[in-house]
Amino acid sequence: MGPSERILVWRLRRGDPDACRELIRRHHSRVYGYLRRLGADSGLAEDLTQETYACAWQAIRTLRKAASLRSWLLTIARNEFFQRLRGERGETTSLEGLSDREDPGPDAEVGLVRDERRRAVRRAVARLDPVLRETVALHYFQGLSLREASAVLGIPAGTVKSRVHRALDRLQALLESQEASHGSERAGKAVAGRS
Repeated sequence: MGPSERILVWRLRRGDPDACRELIRRHHSRVYGYLRRLGADSGLAEDLTQETYACAWQAIRTLRKAASLRSWLLTIARNEFFQRLRGERGETTSLEGLSDREDPGPDAEVGLVRDERRRAVRRAVARLDPVLRETVALHYFQGLSLREASAVLGIPAGTVKSRVHRALDRLQALLESQEASHGSERAGKAVAGRS
């Protein structure tokens, strides 16, 4: 935890409302983006993001000094997401179908090839098994170290590392499959255009 994070945590623990606004300003897009990558639609992600901050405000004294504020917030967001999935009656809800939702990440880059590649990667990530998708979201999209991701997920860092490797292997296969199917579609359109 950097010096500015330590000061922010100290201010939060003192009940400073400006510190709460600063926390939200610094971490809103990360928490919201993480929830979207888990599969929440925009409305649910926004609700859960707000619930995350409410929980964080109430539980700030439980944050260990050595913990990262970001990974602590993502742990809360993760818990809120899965708690919501279980529903009010304690039923478990499947993650299947949630992964097809579009990732909301900001795409300001110019260039059709780059944008198409990003969309292809997002589609491939959305098709990953939920466990692998979550690991990718934490490590690559949120930039957490293996150790920080292991704290969020509650599993050993070695398990996170093996999930990352499995996810990368699966992503490569999915991307190659997408490229092959797009290539055959283009070839079919070219043949049809000549007729």
